[in-house]
Amino acid sequence: MFSYVFMKILEMRPGSYDARMDRVSKGRVRAVKEAVAGEILAGGHVLEIGCGTGELAAMMIQRGATVDGFDLSPAMLAVAGKRIEDEGLGGRFSVRPLGVDGMDRLPDRAYDAVVATLVLSELSDDERRFAIKHAARVLKPGGRLVVADEVAARSMSRRLFQALIRLPLMALTYLVSRALTRPLRNLTNEVAAAGLVVAKEARSHGDAFALVVARRPGEETD
Repeated sequence: MFSYVFMKILEMRPGSYDARMDRVSKGRVRAVKEAVAGEILAGGHVLEIGCGTGELAAMMIQRGATVDGFDLSPAMLAVAGKRIEDEGLGGRFSVRPLGVDGMDRLPDRAYDAVVATLVLSELSDDERRFAIKHAARVLKPGGRLVVADEVAARSMSRRLFQALIRLPLMALTYLVSRALTRPLRNLTNEVAAAGLVVAKEARSHGDAFALVVARRPGEETD
């Protein structure tokens, strides 16, 4: 199970965030990003919600994508900007300061894919529905939404176990960052409610994590 508190603590040192997060999670966070990147088709134009330091964007670019990313953290965007410069990603990766509340300004049917990794669980219910709605809007027909995040386990016993583990960690997280996160209870339903067709839901980590892939109806993008 992913510990959100470690993410918030490590965000205070964005320059070493990726390496430290990889060590703390024993490689699981990087593996999740690789799984998300694996769902992206070569040559696609991708929007990344909450791009952070740009590690996932770099993975998708290696697969032939072009990525537009946005994030609210100036420190994380500064690291992403340095990555663009150091790795020669200019022209393939662009970033800007933006929150999900600004997604209504993005153009219709502009992207072959939209990705969000460990982001939607940070949002309020209204913010999450808004983000999913506009992710669906900006997708081209046949485009893919790929989400990887914490979810509520499907059985009552697993949900209780999940809550018992999370409670002390979330208390510490709030003390550190004044931020909270909640496992997503109805992710596939919310995605479907936005008009997308859920093609895949892969559960892991004791049923507490999901990789969800959905498609906007229409011809599949190349």
